[in-house]
Amino acid sequence: MWRSLFLLVILFGCNSPREDKIVVPELHAGFYNDALDRINDKLKSDPDNNRLVDQKLFYCEQLEWPTTCISALEAYRQVHGMTNQLVRQYISYYQRHQRYQLLIEVFDKWDQEYGLKKEFTNLYIASLVQSGRNKRASEELRWYLVKDQSREAISFASKQYLQMNEHVLAVYNLGKLYKLDPQNELMWEYGQILSRLGYHDLGFQVIGDYAERNSDDFQIQLAYSRMLENANRNQRARNTIKPFTQRDTVAYLLADWYKKDQMWDSASYVLAEVMTRDSTNRKPFWKAGRLYEDRGWFTTSLQYFEYLVDLNPNDTLAQQRMDLIQRKIAYLQRLKFEEEKLPTIELQPKKIEN
Repeated sequence: MWRSLFLLVILFGCNSPREDKIVVPELHAGFYNDALDRINDKLKSDPDNNRLVDQKLFYCEQLEWPTTCISALEAYRQVHGMTNQLVRQYISYYQRHQRYQLLIEVFDKWDQEYGLKKEFTNLYIASLVQSGRNKRASEELRWYLVKDQSREAISFASKQYLQMNEHVLAVYNLGKLYKLDPQNELMWEYGQILSRLGYHDLGFQVIGDYAERNSDDFQIQLAYSRMLENANRNQRARNTIKPFTQRDTVAYLLADWYKKDQMWDSASYVLAEVMTRDSTNRKPFWKAGRLYEDRGWFTTSLQYFEYLVDLNPNDTLAQQRMDLIQRKIAYLQRLKFEEEKLPTIELQPKKIEN
């Protein structure tokens, strides 16, 4: 049969039977691609060759159904009609290429004969959702959940409801999923939906539980800390992202958050650690200079920009910043000088006569 793996048998004629051996062809990465190309070339001159069609279907299955395989499926069906095996190959092909409308047609036409909707229930419902047939999908999902309340079933149904923007049904099922599987990947979206609906405490509880159990996942912790910061939960946002300050981008973000709350020393400490790791990196020195400038420590700020100019004499931005800070220093000095010139007013005690 064409499904069997082809073996190349090479017999070496010689006096000793020990030298007779079977050699299996090496299935390198391009083996099936090359074989499929050869079959396609042969089919151009002999399109009705059933043996070649069988071989092509075998190679198509190994290669997970390239687009050219539809011709082999059609050719096989014209000769043999629809079979139990062939209908499943059509499903594999349409699923691989996300041809959801054609999948629905296959399910509707051949379900009674081959029991496809029962075997491929999830794929059938997902195809309805992807094709925008929300009413039929909702009906199928209702019966689907009546029969199955497992964690996997509720998770699948929740995804479909989210895809259809059926937020009420999605939240209802996600609430059940939260009790069964608080670490499900959908909990992140569930928490965000709850927050958008005004259930902020519950939303952050759901997301927080998920983030806590994925404390080593940088992307989750970064997204969670940004959500906290946007909700003005600043201290918790900083604590969430602190373990990742070895990344320069996180250190800059944390320094900005400290600066926002006027926690100047904490911000400068974070930037100093980045400078220690790489003294040629321009960015932490620039941010430290701006930090001290905003704090009003102009002399300290000036030192950082002077360092940048020493590092690169062509750094015009640092030079411009130096000029600006020097003008600020000069203005404050002049202001102080003028204050010292103001005459002192001596107040005489007023006598009260009885």
